[in-house]
Amino acid sequence: MSFRETCGNWRNHAWAWYLGVTGVLTAAYLFFPPLAGNGPLINFLGLTGVVAIVAGIRINKPKARAAWWLFVLGQFLFFSGDLYTYSYPKLFHADVGFPSLGDGLYLTVYPALLAGMLLLVKRRNPRRDPAALIDAAILTIGVGLLSWVFLISPNIHLSGLSWLAKSISIAYPLGDVLLLAAAIRLAVDAGKRAPAFYLLAGSIVCLLATDSGYNLALLNGTYSNQLVYDAGWILYYLFWGAAALHPSMRALEEPATDLRTRLTPLRLSLLGGACLIAPGIRFAQELGNPDVLVLIIASAFLFLLVVARMAGLVRQEGRVVSRERALRGAGIDLVAAASHDQVCEAAIAGVRRLLGNDQSVRLALVGNDDAEVVASSDGGGWQLDDSTADWLSQTQVGSLRTSYDAVPAFVRGELRLFAGETVLVIPLSIRSEVQPMLVVCSPTSVQPALVDSLEALGAQISLALDGASLAADLHRRQSEARFRSLVAHSSDLITVLNADGDVTYQSPSIERVLGYSVADVEGSRFDRILSETDRPRLRQLIAGNGSSGPDGHTFECSLEHLDGTSLKFEVQHTDLRHDEHVRGIVLNSRDVSERKAFEEQLAHQAFHDPVTGLANRALFSDRVEHALMRAQRGFPDIAVMFIDLDDFKTVNDSLGHAAGDRVLQEVARRLLIAVRPTDTVARFGGDEFAVLVEGVSDSPEAADAAARILQALEIPTEIESKQVFPRASIGICLVDREIAVPDAAELLRNADVAMYMAKRDSKGSYRVFEPTMHERVVERLELRSELQHAIDAGELELHYQPVVRLQEHQILGVEALLRWNHPTRGTIPPLQFIPLAEETGLIIPMGRWVLDTACLEGVRIQNEFPRAEPLTMSVNLSVRQLQSDSIVADVRCALEQSGLDPSALVLEITESVMMADTDFAVQRLMDLKALGIRLAMDDFGTGYSSLSYLSRFPVDILKMDRSFVGSGENVALTSAIIALGASLDLDVVAEGIELPEQEDSLHGLGCEIGQGFLFARPMDSGALFDFLSGRPEWTDAGSRPASNAA
Repeated sequence: MSFRETCGNWRNHAWAWYLGVTGVLTAAYLFFPPLAGNGPLINFLGLTGVVAIVAGIRINKPKARAAWWLFVLGQFLFFSGDLYTYSYPKLFHADVGFPSLGDGLYLTVYPALLAGMLLLVKRRNPRRDPAALIDAAILTIGVGLLSWVFLISPNIHLSGLSWLAKSISIAYPLGDVLLLAAAIRLAVDAGKRAPAFYLLAGSIVCLLATDSGYNLALLNGTYSNQLVYDAGWILYYLFWGAAALHPSMRALEEPATDLRTRLTPLRLSLLGGACLIAPGIRFAQELGNPDVLVLIIASAFLFLLVVARMAGLVRQEGRVVSRERALRGAGIDLVAAASHDQVCEAAIAGVRRLLGNDQSVRLALVGNDDAEVVASSDGGGWQLDDSTADWLSQTQVGSLRTSYDAVPAFVRGELRLFAGETVLVIPLSIRSEVQPMLVVCSPTSVQPALVDSLEALGAQISLALDGASLAADLHRRQSEARFRSLVAHSSDLITVLNADGDVTYQSPSIERVLGYSVADVEGSRFDRILSETDRPRLRQLIAGNGSSGPDGHTFECSLEHLDGTSLKFEVQHTDLRHDEHVRGIVLNSRDVSERKAFEEQLAHQAFHDPVTGLANRALFSDRVEHALMRAQRGFPDIAVMFIDLDDFKTVNDSLGHAAGDRVLQEVARRLLIAVRPTDTVARFGGDEFAVLVEGVSDSPEAADAAARILQALEIPTEIESKQVFPRASIGICLVDREIAVPDAAELLRNADVAMYMAKRDSKGSYRVFEPTMHERVVERLELRSELQHAIDAGELELHYQPVVRLQEHQILGVEALLRWNHPTRGTIPPLQFIPLAEETGLIIPMGRWVLDTACLEGVRIQNEFPRAEPLTMSVNLSVRQLQSDSIVADVRCALEQSGLDPSALVLEITESVMMADTDFAVQRLMDLKALGIRLAMDDFGTGYSSLSYLSRFPVDILKMDRSFVGSGENVALTSAIIALGASLDLDVVAEGIELPEQEDSLHGLGCEIGQGFLFARPMDSGALFDFLSGRPEWTDAGSRPASNAA
């Protein structure tokens, strides 16, 4: 339990603890010496009363704090009087005189307590209550008369007392009477009587009784035991303090919610007793006078008879009020009832509220043909037989009240009566052919007044039943009007046909939906607006004679618009010929033309590519499966081509995805032109396409189709004022009927493998699938997974091949060539793993490592073999490296970290950089050129180079492909390339020189620089240094000027 809960419990029970502790101390004062009669102890108990009231104010926080602080003042004055009275003899060794200071303190108690009580009375009764005031006055006068006769009057006539002593003696009983009057006024109002009220009333009664007994003892000279009177005054203290501590003390000031004063038997007895006080006193005074005694007794008897009569009237008035309250509550329930069933339930509840819950009530409806109990206090309803209905019908002219024995036996069982019950039948008058009746079964006789009340309640029930019936009828009419409005404005067509198929009803919406008027349709056959293909189905449904069942049947058909167009409708057919309100076949037709069009659009989107409009993978696979099944049945063979655009990612990255989509659309257009109309072209997503070619007999025929596709893609396309070369690699898979026919997935997978091999061997080509390709593809996939490990494990190595001046064999520089020393496969050539690095993106970190290593090696070579014109270091850049945003930063970082002079670094690019965004490539090369490096065009003459491209690219060197060096047939083209380089002031380097005759021929054509196996094979760093150290004449430039070439 929390601390807050503990404190709350202590506060709620503080009054009980207070009474318990002070009760023990009181018992000690009264019965246990040496504390018996102890003056300080009684003063302490009086002080606790003051402290308890203060604590109660702090704990309970009443709103009428002024009243309670007046109580604190009064109690403190009383305590002060006790303190003076009980301390005076101890201090002065003499009795307290009369009158004394203590009397003054005691008398000032009354104004304080009386003012506080009046404040509480005022808060509890904010409005005037004359009845309660009169009752309080009667009781107060009766008690005051006793006080006058026995206390006040004797003190007035007491001889030997001064007028001050007499006044003080009279003031005590007078103050008690006034304080009691305030308490009585508090008691007789309609406010709440909480426990604190009874504690407070008990305190005042103790004070009045003790003061009265003490004064009587003094007047009669019988005063003997002071402790008896002290007990009364102590209880006065304790009860008042407990009332303040009790949590209900706040209820003493709460205004009454119901100001009606009820004349209960107890109150009537108290008032009668108060009125008999005066005759009783007079009777006691005239015991010796018989005539007066007879007069007094007769008057008292007459008064009691009047009081008894008044009590009867009060009881009768109470019953009337109770019936009125029951009728009012039943009326409220009946008004709130919204339906016929709720009215019946409210009627049963109202009757039981009026008569008592022990009554059994039935509400029956009696018609011309039958009768039933629609509601009962026992729950549920049941049907009544004709005899009971006839017996109830005789009461329609008025109420029938009869005993159990007078009810026919057959009626008893039908109404479920019990022996000894009185039956009361009350007809209810409503505007209906059905007569409702209240049947009340009571174990006792029903009084006539209750019968009148039941008839009044019956009138209210009748009105409620009429209202419920009218409300139901109004609701029905509103529903019908709403239904007519809905039908009139509905987009659905509601049609009723007879057994011949003629329209007997047509909703007005047909004019808005199909353009026909209602008059055009009604009376004619419905199938005249039905499409010819759907008319047999409608005739079959009509001829089914309701076989479709009441739940109806739904079918789709086409209806002809007045303008001749055909619309799709979904029709629900329901046979209601058995329904007397319809007598026909109902067709509920809904226009679903837009939905059908949307479904067709969705179906098209589900099987077609949204960018190109070609078939997608799902549709293509389905057509391949069907083609395979036809091939199994002896139809011509088929071929599947898997097409992948080369370097399409370059287009997306450089020009954006919108430009990429335009390239895809152009490729799709060219593919459709390149294939036959019977072939299927599909896009699988990204840059992947597929073609299904049917009716091919062998590989050459499929190859011809692939060649046509490649030829169609050779022509560059202009995208955003830039030329793009949409090259592609094609894999072909043929179906051989002599072996097991694969499924579509396997066919596509084989074509994909062939495409992969074509891309690996030479982009822009095609390959026909062979079973051995799987092994090579698996090997290639293994290499891809091992390549990342090779970079991390340091398995990559650079080899260097010298670049020399022809005839003189002077070394001008070296070209860095990447090698992979695989731990199990040995040295893997670049052509096997460089394309893999391109595909996976590993070319970026790999190229960064090559740049850093080559630049550091170039510095070592220059330091070891110093020359006037430093030896150059050539490094190859791939297309993907050039497109990387970090390439310029990577080159700059390699130069700065190694310290290599930028002019000694030659970056070699291929002609494929011109395939994508030419402007982007030129800008990127210009950024690299700005670092001070030189650029070389590698494999020149094998790609798409043209004079216009070459003039735009900031290259310094042309490196002829080895195919021009090894063939004597290309002498003219070789001479042209050398002449082109000279005209553009570009150095020309011949690659792949292996024979002295080749060197002589190239030198004769004017080519001065070359590289190849004739001079040196690629070698590692150590072998290169040994090679250079052993041939100092090769590295000595002499007096001849060095060339700008690498």
